[in-house]
Amino acid sequence: MNAKLTTLTAVLAAAAAFAHPAFAQEATPDGFATVQSTVSRAAVHADTVAALKAGTIERGEASVDHRVFVSVKTRDQVAAEAREALRLGVVAHGEGPAPVVTPAQAESIRLAGLATLTHTLASR
Repeated sequence: MNAKLTTLTAVLAAAAAFAHPAFAQEATPDGFATVQSTVSRAAVHADTVAALKAGTIERGEASVDHRVFVSVKTRDQVAAEAREALRLGVVAHGEGPAPVVTPAQAESIRLAGLATLTHTLASR
């Protein structure tokens, strides 16, 4: 028993000695390089906004979006619609394909939100 424990300990120690985490880095012609930024996030943001205003860059995936979105639904409406979507099984999970929502299911989700809104207004 003691020999097995010693062997197991030696194997685990050897595995720990050779195990090291792998980090993704950008490949360069001379190997791998770690780049340390010298500019703050705020400075990059300010430069991006200035370039957008000057027209030197175009708005795209990597650009800054300053639009403000205001919800027209109450918190209770959104929660009721989410519960109905979960009940109907039309909420995507994991990396699989998103479920297709039928018009009838979409209407059921919409009505669930409206019912909550009607109930909230009636209770006031």
